[in-house]
Amino acid sequence: MDALETPLATVGTTGSRETVSLEQYYSEAGPDYAAWSKAFNMHFGFFRWGMNAFRREAMLEQMNREVLDRLRLDSQVPASIVDLGCGLGATLRSFARWLPLVQLTGITLVPWQVEQARALNHDTLNHASALGDRIDVVLGDYENSTIAPASFDAAYALESSCHAHGADKHAFLREAHRLLKPGGRLVVADGFLRRARAASGLSARVYRKLCECWVIEELGQLDLFVHELERLGFHSIVVERLQLRVAPSVFHIPWVTLKFLMTDVVLGSRCMTRARWNNIIAPALLPLVGYPGGPMIYCMVTATKG
Repeated sequence: MDALETPLATVGTTGSRETVSLEQYYSEAGPDYAAWSKAFNMHFGFFRWGMNAFRREAMLEQMNREVLDRLRLDSQVPASIVDLGCGLGATLRSFARWLPLVQLTGITLVPWQVEQARALNHDTLNHASALGDRIDVVLGDYENSTIAPASFDAAYALESSCHAHGADKHAFLREAHRLLKPGGRLVVADGFLRRARAASGLSARVYRKLCECWVIEELGQLDLFVHELERLGFHSIVVERLQLRVAPSVFHIPWVTLKFLMTDVVLGSRCMTRARWNNIIAPALLPLVGYPGGPMIYCMVTATKG
């Protein structure tokens, strides 16, 4: 299969309501992320004062850099890092460029992502071939993997922990704790709920639709998430609220969506499946729950295994 070619899966149904599985969503809508990032950074950006807010890719790469900085790894010391929900491996490739002695592993449940990430890791046109030997993308469940315990010096999840089960993300955090060596660092950057429920009926409906579109059972509830970290034995837990840092990249959504609709929907030849439409609808709903004081907040949580 050519790079970034995707099969068109059949949308499942429950009664008259169409549903989309996680694998189906990322297989069908995966190539569309190229409209957001040429490097397939499938996350929001991090804005620092002095940056050009119109340069989206630079902000996306800065988010990668912020995650790496919080892992506190010495670039001159060999280490191992695992990406829990690696997507197409863009963050892994950035880390490989910045840390020449690091071995990297990415875990994803989506076979199409494994195939395409491996192709991108060895893409000679993008000078990634030298990086691919240090990046291993594997098919697996980041809540219950077959990787040996204490295999990694550091672990991170960049906008992927949201797909884990439960408001406290217990199984995800338990597995992260199992995979880390003692003293290993965990960084999670994602959207969280401030409290147990959305503030109003409208916010609740928007939140449920957002979760449906992005195939999320429920976002992590911030206080429960932190409590679970503590219960599992993590310490030195720091929660950073990054709403203003990610806002400049969020403001790119209307332009990117409009451009995508014109080039890929109006003039494009690929079939618009339910998953692909969901990938357009969800970002449009985000400001309705992620506004200042709204029920959803973007955080970066760091912790150390005891």
